[in-house]
Amino acid sequence: MTMDESGSVTEAADDNATGVDGELTSGPGSQCTPAPSVIQQLRQQTQRKRRRGQPPGWTIWLSAQAIRSRGMITHTLPVWLMEHRQQTLTAATSLAVHLAIAFLMALWAMPPDTAEQLFGLIVTRIDSDTEAPLETIEIEAILQPESLQDLDTNSTMKELISELDRDLRNDLSIDTQDRDFTLELEPTDAEMKVLYKQGEFGGRSEAGKRAALKKYGGTADSEKAVVCGLKWLDTIQQKNGSWSFAKQGLAAVPGRYKRTEVGATSLALLCFLGAGHTHLKDGPYRETVLKGLEFIGESATVTQGTADLRGDSEANSGMYVQGLATICLSEAHALEHSDRNLTKLTEMAVRFIERAQNPITGGWRYKPRDDTSDTSVVGWELMALQSAKSGRIRVSSKSLRLARDFLRSAQVDDEGSQYAYVPGQGAKPSMTAVGLLCRMYLGWRNDNPALEKGVKYLAVRGPNPNDMYYNYYATQVLHHWGGDLWKKWNAELREDLVRSQVTEGPAAGSWRPGGPHSDVGGQLYQTTLSILTLEVYYRHLPIYQRLEKDPTEPNDSQ
Repeated sequence: MTMDESGSVTEAADDNATGVDGELTSGPGSQCTPAPSVIQQLRQQTQRKRRRGQPPGWTIWLSAQAIRSRGMITHTLPVWLMEHRQQTLTAATSLAVHLAIAFLMALWAMPPDTAEQLFGLIVTRIDSDTEAPLETIEIEAILQPESLQDLDTNSTMKELISELDRDLRNDLSIDTQDRDFTLELEPTDAEMKVLYKQGEFGGRSEAGKRAALKKYGGTADSEKAVVCGLKWLDTIQQKNGSWSFAKQGLAAVPGRYKRTEVGATSLALLCFLGAGHTHLKDGPYRETVLKGLEFIGESATVTQGTADLRGDSEANSGMYVQGLATICLSEAHALEHSDRNLTKLTEMAVRFIERAQNPITGGWRYKPRDDTSDTSVVGWELMALQSAKSGRIRVSSKSLRLARDFLRSAQVDDEGSQYAYVPGQGAKPSMTAVGLLCRMYLGWRNDNPALEKGVKYLAVRGPNPNDMYYNYYATQVLHHWGGDLWKKWNAELREDLVRSQVTEGPAAGSWRPGGPHSDVGGQLYQTTLSILTLEVYYRHLPIYQRLEKDPTEPNDSQ
């Protein structure tokens, strides 16, 4: 390469030469990289200038489409609608009618409980504009809530605790034993209307309790015994919210179980819930119930969507405790539907019972899916499922069907009027009471010959002062049956319980233990079953005597 006189660079003949457009061309064996010519550079600059001065083609197309659409919406569409307004109106009306029909058919095919919940949700949203929206519930919050008051819930029960109970509690002391209490002989129409409207748990409201006491055989003395019993239970609750079979205060006989606190707590809480006390309703035992429910919740073990409530159970008490605790949660949920965490925990407890059922025998015993089953444990588990169902918790129909299969295997006669502890054994009065109560809840009508025969069998035997377990179940059977058999049974057992209650000393309001299982649970066990038996008038309304119409409406026959 040489430089001429003008300073231009010239290439030697044997070096690389430029092509026509000024591009560098390589000779044989050259390793030079081709470089853009001046023309190419100018051409690229011109193209860039054009791009900077003119919008992209896709924006031009989009703008044209928008102008065309606007013209169609503002001019073409209105004209078309005017020309076809009759057809458009007909199509819209037809669509609305078909949607309404489809909705009504869906409601018709929907289970009644689900439809009722759907309407309840719609009505609640309309009537309560300020209500907070539902939120997703975390399992951790269910397992160990710091306080059930933090669960963003409100009571759905509109009535206060029984006025009778409130008056008694305000002045409650040992002197109340000498106080003169009276009840009217018959409930008023207004009281019966409340009892009817609120369903199975309607007896736990103020007016409902008054009506049920008068209607089904309660007295002022029996209710006073309940109030005193609740006061004693309140005094022996432990600081962590639990009750203990082994720690029952001064002058009380302790039980042998040292660690089964969930079972003891569930029995005690059932007494408060049976009288209408909840953890959200204002009253003297609100904190008592709150702390007890917190203890049960903190004792739960959640696994695969189930809640194991057995806690630190002893001996063979595990599934008994699961059933008792689930009944407790179910009743608390039924009285306070708005507590969403309580609802979730109850659902998981029910799932545990369903999965613990023996798929072959259809029953339950001491541990989940035990090889054998017995009528006693089956009774508590079925009552738990029934309580959940009454509170609108979903219960597996398969579990109920399997339970029927077990009851058939446990009956000692072809009809099913008497039942054994385990299939193949002889009849026992206590197991007969359990079996008949289960049959009632599983659908046996009061015109069933086997049921009538079994009820008469219990009535002839009468209450047993030395077996509160038998009395507890048999009282419910006779209460549901009603009539003269119930009146006779109730008068005898009611007076015996009122008379045998401790009325003096630090254990006043409790009952001394005696009979089967009392050595295990001590005075707490005997007292809780006695209170629950005296709450039978309003705790659950009679299955065969629930009113079929508003009692305040005129009688068509008149």
